[in-house]
Amino acid sequence: MKTNFHTHTFRCGHAIGNEEEMVKSAIKNDILELGFSDHIPLPYYRLHILKGLPYTLKELRAFLVAIKTIFTNGPAMRMPYCNKKEHLDKVKKVKEKYKEKIKIYQGFEAEYFENYLQYYQNLLDSGEVDYLILGNHFNKYSIHTRYYGKLNITNEEIIKYKNDLIKAMDSNLFSYIAHPDLFMTGKVYFDEFCENITREICLKALKSDIPLEINGGGIRRGLRKVGDEKLYPYPNAHFFEIAGKMGCKVILGIDAHSPEDFNKEIYEDLYKFAKKYHLNIVDKFEFKKGKKETN
Repeated sequence: MKTNFHTHTFRCGHAIGNEEEMVKSAIKNDILELGFSDHIPLPYYRLHILKGLPYTLKELRAFLVAIKTIFTNGPAMRMPYCNKKEHLDKVKKVKEKYKEKIKIYQGFEAEYFENYLQYYQNLLDSGEVDYLILGNHFNKYSIHTRYYGKLNITNEEIIKYKNDLIKAMDSNLFSYIAHPDLFMTGKVYFDEFCENITREICLKALKSDIPLEINGGGIRRGLRKVGDEKLYPYPNAHFFEIAGKMGCKVILGIDAHSPEDFNKEIYEDLYKFAKKYHLNIVDKFEFKKGKKETN
């Protein structure tokens, strides 16, 4: 494993390690190309949460977390917007400082939020970021009741998740799909419904030439017993067995939230999983740039 394009820093509020610490650890573990992809800072984030507040009213914890987020403006699930410039500047500095040892790219991990699609496009057009990856954690608003990895997720919510992924791939803004099987965290049992959802996602990924990620964060959570099987919450064996048979491209993503996440064990686990399901591993991918306006 010589590349990793899924790297976070302490700025997202649930990781540790700054930009330079992440780079040093990647170099130590023989990474040749590193992409930073912290959870994207969003302008007008308080307003974004405020609009989602009505969807939290039936769940006290979700409501209280949303209220706290409005007051603090983050961080909890993403980098505060006020930290964006400092982060971009730090990445530029380490990119220059370590250019003889590693190639560094600037990216962000983002949800498919329709109200922010023009902002995403502007980031790509301006050259502030090299790429975006789709980490579709939430439907429309960053609130717990609309989290796609929650327990007891419904089939209706999974359909929304699938539709979000398809629209995201149509946008051409996202270069690969992080943890495409996130919904299996709460769905748990892979049934015929999940198989159909998986096939739709995989077919669209094939047509769009977008890799699906085998995510190290899910592997670090460990195996869980599901009926007679032991499975990761994600990457889900049944999801990726279908992806392998359909010939989808996959990329190995450490989803590093700490310098310690760069280690031989996670490389081996990711690679072993990919080989078990005969997956088409790619080291690099096309940096998608969205839709250009035409005169």
